[in-house]
Amino acid sequence: MILEFRFALLAIAFATLVWLPGRNVHAQPTTKSPIPLPEPFTPIVDYASVIDPDTQRRLEAIYKNLKERADIEFAVVTVPTTGDRDIFEYSLDIARGWGIGSKEGEKNGFLLVVAVNDRKYFTQVSDHLEGDLPDGLVGQIQRERLVPQFRRGNYSQGIYDSIQAYVATLAEKRGFSIEGIDQSYAYREPREQPRLKPTRVSSSSCCTLGIIVFVIFIILLSMRRGGGSGCLNMFLLGSLLNSGGRGGWGGSSSGWSGGGFGGSGGGGGFGGGFGGGGSFGGGGAGGSW
Repeated sequence: MILEFRFALLAIAFATLVWLPGRNVHAQPTTKSPIPLPEPFTPIVDYASVIDPDTQRRLEAIYKNLKERADIEFAVVTVPTTGDRDIFEYSLDIARGWGIGSKEGEKNGFLLVVAVNDRKYFTQVSDHLEGDLPDGLVGQIQRERLVPQFRRGNYSQGIYDSIQAYVATLAEKRGFSIEGIDQSYAYREPREQPRLKPTRVSSSSCCTLGIIVFVIFIILLSMRRGGGSGCLNMFLLGSLLNSGGRGGWGGSSSGWSGGGFGGSGGGGGFGGGFGGGGSFGGGGAGGSW
């Protein structure tokens, strides 16, 4: 009876091994989050009606010049509120879903989202731009260029100054020039140490880890009591540990990439929509005013 029980446990362990290699304990859900907003016809989407027409035209001109000169895309979105959604997740879903950034190469892009009634903002930075626009620097630009103007009710100026600072900083670091950009707005690295991003662990990850620990415990207990299946125990234990290593325990960013679209209309050379990159892993910064 004891021997049969041990083999039953080993069978469960083997079934778990078959199931685990296809899993990633830090993987994102198989279904993509819905895009909060419809596909745009311009890179400057002002649902909150706080950007004046002149600023809209100037921002669209910057977008066109930056796209042509450096193959970098950006978008500005204002909304009254993000509802019950956190602005970080809200803006990340937009950046990925709209496919901001070129489809090929580094897929460079960034997105500024402002929720006016919530008094919150967040700038998402694509993976390959994080070295030029690290979180700490993005936060500094927003605190110095965006927040003071927002507190005065000057939304157009705060948004324009922030975008100009981002583009001027990129131009200086990457060695190009953009018409209409004041290079005195370029920023350099803040002196404080960058803050580490918190690792998000899902409930499914905890469940999977619990199963792994349980199976290891059963195998070790079986090995301690002895028996004729010691080699099988060692094989299963080694396979289990290896599958855990393949599962991606490093906590890396999601590789989800949104597709492009073929929107029409809009100014600033935006007739074809964004490039379709959407390579965003959560880099950037935000806050409230």
